This record gives sequence, structure tokens and C-alpha cells, in this order.
Amino acid sequence: MALLSSSDAANLRTPMEEEEDEEKDPESDNLHRPLLKRVRTSQLALIGAKLSPIESLDYEINENDLFKHDWRSRSRVEVLQYIIMKWTFAFLVGLLTGLVAVFINFAVENIAGRKLLAVSHMVDQKS
Repeated sequence: MALLSSSDAANLRTPMEEEEDEEKDPESDNLHRPLLKRVRTSQLALIGAKLSPIESLDYEINENDLFKHDWRSRSRVEVLQYIIMKWTFAFLVGLLTGLVAVFINFAVENIAGRKLLAVSHMVDQKS
């Protein structure tokens, strides 16, 4: 028979105590649990003046010598035109998405209205 130290004896648990721990709901301790979990990644992003951990999908910016040379050779006007064009396309994509959503909403409302009329006519004919 082996002798147990006081710390080993304190760590021993009865099967009843182990079952009680398994039955405890992990959601029950909401007051002491952080709202956001920290994500552990190997990559860091410079956001403002702070380093923040990020998860990457490994999208890489096209950085080759031809691209850099072409970008440096552009004038301020050309860079401004590029930026305006980029934001205009982003706005147009958003506008088009919104218009499609409105069209879908009208279509769903019209189909539901026609269904309601058809059902009410069938109910009126049966009674």
C-alpha cells in the first residue's frame, strides 16, 4: 500500500463528486465567465497603434516588382481616380444588392397575398 501526501489526498475524488461536476451546466457560471474568448493565433495585425491577433484566410496582396513599379509610376490624379472608381463600384454593388432584396420582398408579399385570396375564395365557396 502506497502512502499519499496531503496534496495527493486532497486531489482524490469520490465517484459521486465526479458525477456532480459532470452534471453542472457550463453555462451556469455566467458572472465569472468572460463575454469574449481570446483567439490564439500566430499572426498579428497592426490596428491603429495596437497589435491584435487575427485569423487569416491567407489572402495575399499581389506584390511583385511589376505591380510595385506600375503603382509608383502613377500620378496623384490616377491614384485618386482609382480610389474613386473602387468606392463607386462598392456603392453600386451595395445598391444592386439592396434593389434585389426589395424585388424579392415584393415578390414574396405578392405571392403571399395571392395565396391568401385563393384560400379565402375557396373558404367562401365551401360555406
